[in-house]
Amino acid sequence: MTQYAPEIPVLDTGRTTIPALSENRHMRFAAIILLYFMQGVVIGLSTIAIPAWLAARGASPIEIGGFVGTALLPWSLKLFNGLIMDRFTYRPMGRRRSWILAAQAMMIATLFALAIAAPSAGQVAMLAGFCFTLNLCATFNDVAVDGMTVDLVPEEERTAINGFMFASQAVGISVSGFLAGQMLVNDDISATAIIFGAFIAVVSLFISIFRERPGERLFPWTGGRPSAECTARQHTAWLPILKGIFRSLRSPLTLLFLIATGLSQATFAFLDAVPPTLTVQQLGWGSDDYSSFASLVSLIAAIVSATMVPFIVRWAGLRRTMVTLYLILIFAAVVAGATFESWQNGTIFLVIFSIQYVAGLFLSITLIVWAMRLCDPAIAASLFALFMAVPNLGRALIAGSSGWVVEGSGYAMAYYGVAALSLIGLLFCLLARVGTDDPALAAD
Repeated sequence: MTQYAPEIPVLDTGRTTIPALSENRHMRFAAIILLYFMQGVVIGLSTIAIPAWLAARGASPIEIGGFVGTALLPWSLKLFNGLIMDRFTYRPMGRRRSWILAAQAMMIATLFALAIAAPSAGQVAMLAGFCFTLNLCATFNDVAVDGMTVDLVPEEERTAINGFMFASQAVGISVSGFLAGQMLVNDDISATAIIFGAFIAVVSLFISIFRERPGERLFPWTGGRPSAECTARQHTAWLPILKGIFRSLRSPLTLLFLIATGLSQATFAFLDAVPPTLTVQQLGWGSDDYSSFASLVSLIAAIVSATMVPFIVRWAGLRRTMVTLYLILIFAAVVAGATFESWQNGTIFLVIFSIQYVAGLFLSITLIVWAMRLCDPAIAASLFALFMAVPNLGRALIAGSSGWVVEGSGYAMAYYGVAALSLIGLLFCLLARVGTDDPALAAD
């Protein structure tokens, strides 16, 4: 019989003093919300603070679009992360927890390495490389948390937890975008990286005290054993995982839904790459002004989405909610394109940006609720990662190409492009029967 090492007394006395995530709804929500918040920290640095800093230092729309597209590219690789996690894990610590802690450690290491390297605003390629690595670590975290959510969160809690997950990520984006934006005014990239690295380290230490299920190990060197659920669900070969994914993809409705999710990110891709140069170089804002504004909008969107999305979906239904949000995004982009040449100040931009961000976040949450309903728990990390990888790929590609559209055709045409892509995304969602009464229609 295998002998296990005793628990470390300070962290675990051998008694169940701290409930496992599977046992306690409040702890489960708290852990997931904090983990999504830390993902938001990474995204806020990559899409708000650093792009605004680069724009203020003279970077072109093409350079900023390339930076954002490169930084966000790892989010399109989530399927590969999911395949690895569904196949390999350290079972005594649960299906996802060892991956989460490893990803957090790598995020901290990357931030400290960024502080040591201290690249300037002129070293766009080096900054893109660091942000690519940072987002790669965040994607491992994200896929593991998503898989854990599907594993541990009951069906009746999923709409609520989805709202809180994305709201928490948006708050992380807001906080990091605002604070880093203020610090980068003085070109202090080292201090920025150290502060955020230390923060993530402290929060990670708190997260580490919660097991997934009772009886599992807290750390590799402490006592415990794999739970029955982990043993039953964790795959020991690649073939069952791949079969499960291909079985899910046999339905044309599922493929249509994947295309729709990629196109649904047109608005967010635009907001990632275009507003930094539009506000700083066209409207005369400072980089800290844009960072503060974008962070505030992100915070408001987070609060509204956390409190409103579950109620709106229950009241109007997922399908009507999705259609309405798409129409709002299309209308906002068309109005922006039609009025852009007459903008005398930033007032119209403020209104359009706010509408686009809030409606875009609502739409993302709505589509992810549908994606989660289609997931088989046995391959949740892989399948849900695929549903998330496609929109992230769309977001990275559209963001990366937006600078070329702006420099070739102007800002107004870029807005019209967002409207066109959003309209096509809506049509694909309707063809995929998103929000129908029977989710199995899209899975069979």
